[in-house]
Amino acid sequence: MTTLWSDKDWKVILEPASLPDGREKKVVRVERPDSAHIIAFTESGNILVLREYRPYYSTYIWMIPSGRVDKEKDSLEAAKRELREETGYRADKMEYYCTTHYSESVIAANHIYIASDLHEDPLPSDDDEEIEVHELPIEEALNNILESEYVHTASAYALLRYLRNNQK
Repeated sequence: MTTLWSDKDWKVILEPASLPDGREKKVVRVERPDSAHIIAFTESGNILVLREYRPYYSTYIWMIPSGRVDKEKDSLEAAKRELREETGYRADKMEYYCTTHYSESVIAANHIYIASDLHEDPLPSDDDEEIEVHELPIEEALNNILESEYVHTASAYALLRYLRNNQK
């Protein structure tokens, strides 16, 4: 493995990859911190969803509370922090749900959690974010996410998988 570039928590590496027939190819991969994403259920059965301004898109996108696992190494602790920073709520119950990956060329995972038993307990939010918190039925939240000009794919996947697995 050769590091081509590195800054802060990101790296671009050139790495060998073996094929089933024994041949080897070299692949450029990006390494970045994992992310934590939270499906946070309110007492009424709705979920908390964010409408966040993304400056490089010059528009707002819809997403579930999400953030990088960078201030701590444990994704559950990051999920708890992100929920409090972005929504102002603490979850008495936070359970691991699933993990997804961006692609083979991006070395990072999306850890998805289910939160419930929410109580107001805010942490200071990042001063460089513009976030609105909304409480919506899960189907409406998913619809807003999927209709965003730029879809937050981890949020879309999390809600689609949750709805598929919990159909009645």
